[in-house]
Amino acid sequence: MRIELGQNILDINVAETKNYYKDEINVSEGCECDGCKNYELSVEQVSLKVKNLFREIGIEIKKPAEVYVNYSQNNILCYGGFYHICGNIIIGGSQWEIIPPKKSILSYVLRVMSKPKKIIVSHLNEEKMISVAENYKIAFKDDCDILSNSFQGSCIQMEILAYLPWVLNKPNSYED
Repeated sequence: MRIELGQNILDINVAETKNYYKDEINVSEGCECDGCKNYELSVEQVSLKVKNLFREIGIEIKKPAEVYVNYSQNNILCYGGFYHICGNIIIGGSQWEIIPPKKSILSYVLRVMSKPKKIIVSHLNEEKMISVAENYKIAFKDDCDILSNSFQGSCIQMEILAYLPWVLNKPNSYED
């Protein structure tokens, strides 16, 4: 199935993607941290538009390859992470941008080290991501990280940036 999302045209094998997620585990089964437990529960509250997109391309929203908390403010957690999709990017590219060394704090650290190493620092440009809903953005790249051994074929990595509420019945461990 060819789908256009933002400036991207993707060729997605929905059946293979669904088949892949059938055998994957929910995020809280692979990690017991509060952030993962909260993500799994809070994605139940995402908009119908987000749910429909995930359903359309065959992804089970509670089964990311990776998810993490960037920060929390007023019990809204900023999550980053990614999912894998069976398919290819026809048109489009990564929204990851390399940070020039002189702007990077790592460049300072590396200059004071006795044996400097070349390290590339990058960030996901939120402004270039596709806004699926007010609190949920996505981006794509064809270089897939933490790819499961059970994944077959070509891979698209769908990056996420989500602002989701704290829903666990305990104090938010990410608030200062």
